[in-house]
Amino acid sequence: MNKLLRKLKKEWYKITGNDEAFLQIKIQQFQENGGKCGENFAFYCDIPGEPYLVEIGDNVTIAYDTALLTHDNAVIKCNIDATDYFGKIKIGNNCFIGAKSIILPGVELGDNTIVGAGSVVTKSYKNGNVVIAGNPAKVICTTDEYAKKKQPICVNLDKDGLREKKREFLSSLPDHMLEHK
Repeated sequence: MNKLLRKLKKEWYKITGNDEAFLQIKIQQFQENGGKCGENFAFYCDIPGEPYLVEIGDNVTIAYDTALLTHDNAVIKCNIDATDYFGKIKIGNNCFIGAKSIILPGVELGDNTIVGAGSVVTKSYKNGNVVIAGNPAKVICTTDEYAKKKQPICVNLDKDGLREKKREFLSSLPDHMLEHK
């Protein structure tokens, strides 16, 4: 199913040049199945199995291949009288969930939380204003510290039509304007 959706998205983009409509269809499907989300929500991942157990705030981006797991079936191997356990997932306002992250059942993320790519979030960070990353995810720094650290290399592709000429623009940046690890 996921491969089919990705294929449809690619074809849609080829035809229209815009994947915004595809994303809106996905958000509508999420909401029709009981998922709650605020304004300005960018949903690049698959719809969770139990969308009615997920609540997402305003100005949230969830990157591709992220899993919002609202259940765990592993208990079936421990207790023959049980098949699953469930937990709601709540994501506050102004959050970013990096690509290929996993959010486990029962997790709540407060406002202004950034989850690094590939993280496994096993517990809640209700206070927000933090960057969390790793497996299991832990606090790396505050969002203010992160913003200060990244400021020298940040660009705004929404200014001066840069998004349309992104390849040319990025290729022209001096080396000190690119991330180095």
